[in-house]
This record gives sequence, structure tokens and C-alpha cells, in this order.
Amino acid sequence: MSTPTTISAVNRRTPTNPSPSAAAKKLFTQNDEIDLLKSLLNNTTENNLNGQFSETQINDKIRRLKQKYQKQAKSKPSIKTPHDRKTYEISREIWGPKKTEKSPIEDEKKEDSEINWSDYPFLMRQVSGAFPGSEEIYKKGLMGLGEDVLKGFEKKWMEIEMEEAEIEAKKAQLVYNQMKDKN
Repeated sequence: MSTPTTISAVNRRTPTNPSPSAAAKKLFTQNDEIDLLKSLLNNTTENNLNGQFSETQINDKIRRLKQKYQKQAKSKPSIKTPHDRKTYEISREIWGPKKTEKSPIEDEKKEDSEINWSDYPFLMRQVSGAFPGSEEIYKKGLMGLGEDVLKGFEKKWMEIEMEEAEIEAKKAQLVYNQMKDKN
């Protein structure tokens, strides 16, 4: 007969029985955390973490780092180590309050946010077909490219659709000729 497990036995953590969260925290080194935050800040996927961690592990780590930042932002005394200070500073640039001064880049992005998507029917048809339900996310990505690039995409998609229409017309003509020859 087994002995009942007491609460204190369940809560006791030993080196041979670390908590699952402790194991997860040790998965990323302090340098990994800094690299991950810097890649977020620079909006790049190029970092030293590629191949070391799964997408789920990275997403979980980002979520935990954001929670840690939010906690630190509310209570500055929780920043105790130089590493905490560094992660806080980088996190503040990523998730902190936005600066009120506008740079030329921000002004350009504001103009981009006023893009009239009805001016790009061919491009939007492709976006809707390729990313059903995610058009708004895709539009946000396209906004940063500028109107000149969008006009180029629109022109290319229009040309492709015209070529496709010509091919469909040729196919229809072929089917018509085949049917006519049978009679």
C-alpha cells in the first residue's frame, strides 16, 4: 500500500526534481534572451537562435519576456541584475510607450496607412485568395513597402491575370473547335 503524498512533499523541489518552469527558464541562456530581444527590436529573423529552439519555444519565451517587462515597468525595484536591466531597456524599446516625436519614417508610414486599397484590385484579389481571413495582416506588411512598390505589384498581377485570360480563351476556343468537329 502506498503512502499518501503530502502537500509539502509535492511542493518540495530538489535538484533531481526541478519544476517544469525552472527547466524551461534554463532552456534559454541570458545571451539567448538578449539575442532574441534584439532580433525583435530590429524586426529581423536573423539571430543566433536559428535551429536551436522550436517556434513554440521561441514564442513562449517572447511571451514570458513581455510579461517580465510589464512587471518590471510597474515595479522598477524588481530590476536587480545587470542582465535584468539590459533586457528591460531592450524590451522597453519594443513594448514600451511610443515616442511622441515623429520621424520622417513615421510620417511616411502614416501616409502608407492611408493607402486606398481599392486602387490595387489585382493585388488584393491575390492577397484574398492566398491568405483568406488574414488580409488585414498582409496589408500591414504591404504598407511598409510604399506606393511605388505596390503599383509595381499591381501592374505585374494585372499582366499575369491578362495572360491567364488569354490562355483560358485559347482553351475555350480549342474545346469549341473539338466539339464542332465532332458534329
